[in-house]
Amino acid sequence: MAKITLGQKLPTIGLPVVLVGAKVLGRPNFCPIAWATIIDDEPAKMAVVMAKKRKTKDGIVENGTFSINLPGANSVAATDYCGLHSGYKDDKSGVFDVFFGKTLTAPMARECPINIELTLDDIIEFEGTDMVVGDVEEVYIDEEKMTDGRPDIEKLELLMYLNPGGPYFLKGQTVAEAFKVGREYRPK
Repeated sequence: MAKITLGQKLPTIGLPVVLVGAKVLGRPNFCPIAWATIIDDEPAKMAVVMAKKRKTKDGIVENGTFSINLPGANSVAATDYCGLHSGYKDDKSGVFDVFFGKTLTAPMARECPINIELTLDDIIEFEGTDMVVGDVEEVYIDEEKMTDGRPDIEKLELLMYLNPGGPYFLKGQTVAEAFKVGREYRPK
């Protein structure tokens, strides 16, 4: 199969959409991000990459806490709204039904089926973006999104984003079970 080159640009890739939440001057603010990742599992550590000037990041620095919320398909309009409206110009504190956990300062969106509460570990500065790294304090999941004690990907209907430029989409069909399908495979 022939390959063509596209140059030094971001590849087309499906990414999970997350809503980063922070309390800014006493009010919840949310910013949608598609550049989120797990950094380590022991201790649990995650990161998001965001533009240098974000009101949500101001709140992360102010309180030393933040949340990563995984929205479902039912929250696509509210999530997109948060991306279209700057927290510096618009009050987004009423977009979601907010709750707080252990830290008492990391707002989480009740509408999102999964919420992750974090304390700030580090901000790594790059030329055009910053990576905000946090230690996971607690993970919350809607009970009805579980099957046999595990999160059910079909029930979660987690929002995805096709980078660059969209659209939003949901997970497609399951192809195989991770950590199982390769057990019988033998290279030629």
